[in-house]
Amino acid sequence: MRANLSASITGLALLAAVSAARAEDDEILQKPEPAAILDIAKGYGSARMDKDDNGDPMISGRIEGVKYVIYFYGCENHENCKSLQFSTGYSDPLTADQANAWNAKYRWVKAYSGDGSNFKMDVSFAGGITRANLEEQFSNWNAMAGNIKDFINGK
Repeated sequence: MRANLSASITGLALLAAVSAARAEDDEILQKPEPAAILDIAKGYGSARMDKDDNGDPMISGRIEGVKYVIYFYGCENHENCKSLQFSTGYSDPLTADQANAWNAKYRWVKAYSGDGSNFKMDVSFAGGITRANLEEQFSNWNAMAGNIKDFINGK
């Protein structure tokens, strides 16, 4: 009986420790806090805080040698924003066929033809997202940066 009780207590202690770690990993972010976004961005390369033409927060950075910008959208008085958009562009425009070829191959980052070849990835905070999910979005952008560079260099 004591062995079962001891095993049960040990199991409960382990479950509590795992639950506490999971709770920290599952912190729900209701909005993109610029300082937190910048902190994550710096973990993937150079990044600095700036403001866009409307005065809303904006992060400029470089991942895998690719310059990019994170725009904050749905802001109220330049705060309490609702979503993010990762974006990178090049001076040579993509044709519609090139953008379609990219979009047929890749799911998360979309290409747009026109003035400069633009690649964009949106992140909504509607309903909240975990910090782990947000970090995964950065990981995805990081992985796609090399593909973008290869695509542009091979066009």
